Amino acid sequence: MEKGSMKLDGYFNLYGVIISIVLIGITATEIFELAELPFEKFFAAVSVGSLFSFSVSIVSKSGYLGVFGLMTLESTFIPIPSEVVLPLSGYLVYLHTFSLPLIVADAVLASMVGSFIDYYLGLVIGRPIIVKILAFFYVKEDSLVRAENWIDKWGASSVFFARFIPGVRSLISIPAGMLKMKVWIFALMTFLGSVIWSTVLIYIGLRAGPYWSSAVHSFSVILDQIIIDAIFIACLIYVGYFIYLKISSRTNTSY
Repeated sequence: MEKGSMKLDGYFNLYGVIISIVLIGITATEIFELAELPFEKFFAAVSVGSLFSFSVSIVSKSGYLGVFGLMTLESTFIPIPSEVVLPLSGYLVYLHTFSLPLIVADAVLASMVGSFIDYYLGLVIGRPIIVKILAFFYVKEDSLVRAENWIDKWGASSVFFARFIPGVRSLISIPAGMLKMKVWIFALMTFLGSVIWSTVLIYIGLRAGPYWSSAVHSFSVILDQIIIDAIFIACLIYVGYFIYLKISSRTNTSY
């Protein structure tokens, strides 16, 4: 414990204190509204709201092909959240950029393609190489083990239910291939699960259409305030602990 504490103490130095004091000054100015900072307008532009608008623009311009590419990658082991892509696609249905039947079909077809890529990787390559590939994409072996346990416990139905479980959904196809699950059963379970998952998330995005802008704006304001408060408190703790270390070292030296 003492060695770990000494390593941690090494991160508390004069340079860190100087940076912390500057950040305390900036965040305190914002929290207590002492003055308007010269770069406030810049940071206001780079907000959750602007990122949301940027995301909508990107998906809108990339069209059905862009959604197909993202959902294909999501259905492999690459960590792209369909929980973001699909509701966003639903919002674009609300804006009349996409057609509801076409975007659902697009997402389901992409899910099938991505799932079969993983299925045949598991069938042909084998576990040791797959673990190395997953590590390259920062996916831990534990996630693969969890997917394997699902199949061991639930059999073919695990492919269907896994479509609704984050983390397991994108990896379930690999052990299905390794265990040589029948292709038609795998295809059926994947199709049914993908239809339900894609339809529900896209429909949620569609129904939430009128509220997206106001919700994103409210969330952006709250998040910005939380970040500022967190930086202010963290910097105070840093400076306080640095002072504590200095006082402690002088006390120990005097003894």
